[in-house]
Amino acid sequence: MSMDEFVNTLTDEQRASLLKALTGDDFKGEVKVDSGRWQHEEPASEAVDGDFSMKPNDALVSKRRSPVRAGKNTWVDSGECRGKEVETPDIKPTPRNRKPPAMKEVICHVCGSKSKVNAGLVHGEFYRCDRCSGNK
Repeated sequence: MSMDEFVNTLTDEQRASLLKALTGDDFKGEVKVDSGRWQHEEPASEAVDGDFSMKPNDALVSKRRSPVRAGKNTWVDSGECRGKEVETPDIKPTPRNRKPPAMKEVICHVCGSKSKVNAGLVHGEFYRCDRCSGNK
């Protein structure tokens, strides 16, 4: 027996309970069988207009162009995060023994001033100081 034949043997109440069990939804409509195919028809909603046109939601339109303003801060410290389990542990920090960066003395090829610059930043043979490159 195929599924269509099985559905055709069911009554309207049995079809409704089968559809409810398959979809998990509680629907209010009818189940119709046309040429071996069964369909669920929803009742017409009063909110739908006859021309099916979209109408703008006034609440959303007015909020789109409004500036964001901060409200009053209403947070109150009630002291629920206190005690030994939330305190910072007393440990010895890791020593910072990194070498200072290697500095290289360079001469600006535009104005001729001498300055010390991180060696990793110097490349090429024509160096420009901050004043000549427009950064200061």
